[in-house]
Amino acid sequence: MDSSEVVELAGRLIAARTPNPPGDERPAAQVVQAALAERGLPAARVLSKAPERPNLALTLDFGSGGRHLCLSGHLDTKPVGTANWRTDPFTATADGDRLYGLGSADMKGALAAMICAAARLAAAPPSAGRLTLLFTADEEDGAEWGARYLADSSLTESGLDSVDGVIIGEPGGLQADFDRLHLASRGIARLRLEVTGDQGHASLSDISGAVNASAEMSRLLAAFADRFQPSTPPPPEPLDGWRATVTGGLTLAGGVGYGVVPGWAAFAAEVRTLPGMTQVVLADELEKFLAEERAANPRLRAEAAFDTPPRDWLPATFVSSGSPLVATAQQACHKALGAVPGLAVFPGTTDAAFLQGLAGLPTLPALGPGLLARAHGADEWVSISAVNQAVSLYEAAARCFCSGPDGRSAR
Repeated sequence: MDSSEVVELAGRLIAARTPNPPGDERPAAQVVQAALAERGLPAARVLSKAPERPNLALTLDFGSGGRHLCLSGHLDTKPVGTANWRTDPFTATADGDRLYGLGSADMKGALAAMICAAARLAAAPPSAGRLTLLFTADEEDGAEWGARYLADSSLTESGLDSVDGVIIGEPGGLQADFDRLHLASRGIARLRLEVTGDQGHASLSDISGAVNASAEMSRLLAAFADRFQPSTPPPPEPLDGWRATVTGGLTLAGGVGYGVVPGWAAFAAEVRTLPGMTQVVLADELEKFLAEERAANPRLRAEAAFDTPPRDWLPATFVSSGSPLVATAQQACHKALGAVPGLAVFPGTTDAAFLQGLAGLPTLPALGPGLLARAHGADEWVSISAVNQAVSLYEAAARCFCSGPDGRSAR
């Protein structure tokens, strides 16, 4: 395969606009279907709750026995937002070894690599097993239309009910491409902390003693950022990055306008969780924190609530280093990259929350080209060399895993 083939396909996917929100993955799905046809591969099955939110699934059957591997990625991207790009985010722009464009790293470069790897495997099939390409909608905004929908209702229709292992092509590099092998994926708890004050005429605030909800919220936000730290279980085995993170002030709201003492204010926050953490325990720890803050400041009237289900709690996941799926990834990395990365926790939350957390499919959350730090910001780029390496990596993983022992030993 000419290296330009995968880069050209990545460019077509970048040009297919799929920002989420608002959410419409049809442009990228059309590019995928065309790319499959161009390579003589069968058309993907379309699985969706709504026409504009397609999930695509394609299975190649290599013969009886063996294992069933799923290579998975998402079709949507974050919006451009207010980021100031030097290039057109919807035009793939090559500059040396960098391919710029929205979704280049997260994760349209990986999608292109998976399609090209599947074409190689179809041309020279392994001796046994099956490979499924699963391209999902809505990964960037809670997966209600994507992996969560598939895990809840469409495993059989998608062919995922027989899958023995999943590799997601999220950008797994932190300092360099493919520098870690992520066995765990952090989950996410989405929270809102609300403060109630005394709405009234602002000109009387010096004599009324009215509680300014926005002022009290700002003090609570600072305390939350400085002091709230949930308890975490010990790691099941040594993994780099085993820690939860707390981020407050993701959004701020409150107040009426000039002349009015704010009677309500709130901020959004998130906790990136680890395997073994539970929503019940986190809620108890959050209430204990608020009780301490209320005791220290009698003017504070604050409550906390989780976001509306199903976006309130996305479970963290973990695959043991003794799993055949991990052994496969290590062998594929050695063959395609010349080195085996160290074991780590992926900082972000991925479709593993649903494919493994709900559906029970062993899932490696991030084995793809790109650096996580380049995602969700201006001038996103992916290494062209890494995208080419990913084609060989996914091909090697499928040949190793699919030809392995029959049955569910991979789990």
